[in-house]
Amino acid sequence: MIRRTALLVTCVVLVAAVPANAFDLNLAVGVDFEGDFDLGGVSLSSNAGYNLGLEIAVDVPIIELGAGLEYGFSRSASIADIDASYYQIYAIGRFFFGPVYIAGRFGYANMSVSTILEGDFGGGSSWGLGGGVEFFGKLKTELLFNSLNTDLEYQSWTIRLLYTF
Repeated sequence: MIRRTALLVTCVVLVAAVPANAFDLNLAVGVDFEGDFDLGGVSLSSNAGYNLGLEIAVDVPIIELGAGLEYGFSRSASIADIDASYYQIYAIGRFFFGPVYIAGRFGYANMSVSTILEGDFGGGSSWGLGGGVEFFGKLKTELLFNSLNTDLEYQSWTIRLLYTF
């Protein structure tokens, strides 16, 4: 709870301190594939899942820094009756080399599971690393490797499409 509050306060201060025309608002839509659930010794492949996110970012020369919130819609495991969804709050950095960039994010994630493992699997750290390409200053495509380190660990590759307002 303290981590969530600290991150929320940081986001509010960031938004309040920066003039409205100095930051970007990114809407992200993505697909998780090649995912795995780790149940402490048992690893299960997950089916594809979708996610939706929103980011606030500030452009500094060659670097974009920001904070975001992402919700991962329910996805199931391929051989077990597990149906899991997550949300994560994160800080993100993009380092640009022309239109191509390297992206990294670190934050807090919480995973919920229904069916045979009913319940909330608590929160934990999350991170992602990858890269992307920016088109026309408004559209980005990203490929990220994500790791959510909650009690039920989840790792996946994600393709995201971001639109900047």
